[in-house]
Amino acid sequence: MTERQTLHTRFEPRLRGRLFAGFLLGALVGGTLGFVVGLLAFDGRTGAILACGLGGLVAGLLYGALVGSFAGLESPNPGDEPSETKHPLSQPAVEEEADRSDALRREGNVQ
Repeated sequence: MTERQTLHTRFEPRLRGRLFAGFLLGALVGGTLGFVVGLLAFDGRTGAILACGLGGLVAGLLYGALVGSFAGLESPNPGDEPSETKHPLSQPAVEEEADRSDALRREGNVQ
């Protein structure tokens, strides 16, 4: 299995699960809030209350999908991060300070 397929198999279930949870929670919260607002604002008119609840349901679905998809993009758990190398800790650290001092010596600024 290539590294690209491995990243895809780890990312897809996480995104799918969080997107579904966002849809579900958004629909429940949005529908409930829409229904409550409809009850308070429209004083017993059934059609208006149901329309307000439906509007809240749709808005909650959209907002839940947005938040759920963004939540699926968060960083993986420590140790599960993707890397450019297979074993990143087996390579020595890059020393930028030594590279800078070598460049300054070549320019003749430091002796």
